[in-house]
Amino acid sequence: MKHLIIVNGKAGKEKNLEEFKKSVEESFKGLPYEIYETTGPRSVISFLKEYLKKNNEEVRIYACGGDGTIHEVVNAIVGHDNVQLAVLAVGTGNDFVKIYSESKEYDDIVKNNSGAKRFQDFKALINGKVEEIDISKMTGNSMKEPWYSINVINFGFDAIVGAKGNENKLKGVKNPYGPRAIIPAIIGGRFNKIIVKADGEQLNKKRMLLASLSHGQWVGGQYHASPKSDNKDGLIDVVLLRCMSFIRLMVQYFGRYQHGEHLDNKKLLKRIVYRKAKVIDIIGKKDIDICVDGEIVRGKEFKVEVMPKAIKFVVPNNK
Repeated sequence: MKHLIIVNGKAGKEKNLEEFKKSVEESFKGLPYEIYETTGPRSVISFLKEYLKKNNEEVRIYACGGDGTIHEVVNAIVGHDNVQLAVLAVGTGNDFVKIYSESKEYDDIVKNNSGAKRFQDFKALINGKVEEIDISKMTGNSMKEPWYSINVINFGFDAIVGAKGNENKLKGVKNPYGPRAIIPAIIGGRFNKIIVKADGEQLNKKRMLLASLSHGQWVGGQYHASPKSDNKDGLIDVVLLRCMSFIRLMVQYFGRYQHGEHLDNKKLLKRIVYRKAKVIDIIGKKDIDICVDGEIVRGKEFKVEVMPKAIKFVVPNNK
């Protein structure tokens, strides 16, 4: 088996690439391995597609970075049966790996919620157990090719904050996802004219606050948006919040939504729609922002379909 290490040197707080390379050298001693350093957004996708065209051997790819790095690797390896995905989570949010918190390798990330403080030992991943997990395939009227999601597709209020934050970041705004992203969403992002259908069933009338389509459970680094998701059940978890006042959102829903308590509260469920489905249609009255594992795409109509057991994922083994 080959071992290919994909590293995003800018992910998280640890930026010492030389220290990282020493860790790789020690961990993979005696094993065939290569290191690829990302050169910019989505650069790893084109690199991996070319790499996998030329390689027919079994390869374990280590995505070393945050959720963005994982997203890019997934979008390159879909359809390759000889590829396994391992994750060395050294990003900021590390949302995807939180569902594997029972693994000691990822436990500290879940507890301190601040990303890895140092480069972790690869041994747990080299010795890890492979399991097949589900992902989603998303197509849309504005998209040249499908995007694939291993964690969460979200839209509405929180995606508007994310899109505005990205815009602020490009402008060099300090704290780009702070008030200068949140206030515009409060003003114009609570009554979104978006229709959502799950396996043909229309879940809302004309408007909605926000929604998540999940295989993972966490989004935005700290929001346990879809606590009942299972990435091996062949279904997508749909959580849709209906429109509500900002006061109601903050007083009744925000804290419980953040801590994953919203789906077990009968009072809150009056304004929540929860379904498991195989196909979801998203129809906007005008162009909307869709956040796919943290990456934003804009368009009017989208279709999301489950792809059961599409990725061979390596669960760390510390024994």
